[in-house]
Amino acid sequence: MSTDEPFELFPRPSPEDESKRFREILAELRMTPGDLTAHMGNNSDYRDSGATIRSIQRMVSGETRVSGEMMVIMNMLLRQRLRLKARYSNLAWQRYENGVFWAKVDDWYVHISPQTKGRWLLSCRHGTRPQDYSPPFGRWLNSLEEAQEKALFCVEEGMNEEAHNIYNNYRFPPADCTMGGPT
Repeated sequence: MSTDEPFELFPRPSPEDESKRFREILAELRMTPGDLTAHMGNNSDYRDSGATIRSIQRMVSGETRVSGEMMVIMNMLLRQRLRLKARYSNLAWQRYENGVFWAKVDDWYVHISPQTKGRWLLSCRHGTRPQDYSPPFGRWLNSLEEAQEKALFCVEEGMNEEAHNIYNNYRFPPADCTMGGPT
């Protein structure tokens, strides 16, 4: 290195290396560009989902450089996954007679039911009663292993969404509600 070149403690990776790392994290998270787009939309990304998925697809293909913000999001999701796997490393899955697998994660219940063509449907609920909170999603997955890996992420997303709903109801209560929150 000559004395004319600035010293970089953390040199910026090449666009090819960024794109490769982006694809590796997506694969480790078992996410598609569509999954990532949905996750971003669920977390208040106000952009048009069509534009978001096209941008993600261009980053995956290497056509566009992966933005620093996107790598922050990906690293946060990866760390979340690693924390969840460590916290629930001994998660016990039970199986009903009809082939549905279930597990209890804190006070959430996760169900993975077999579907046609070898696929599995993942759903979760905060409690056991039909009226208990359930995020508005069901996930079709290609293997039981994939569904079990995604289960913790779905519970975490359900917890986040439920907290968001509680916060919004507190800040902006329905007209017929007297919760005592700020006006």
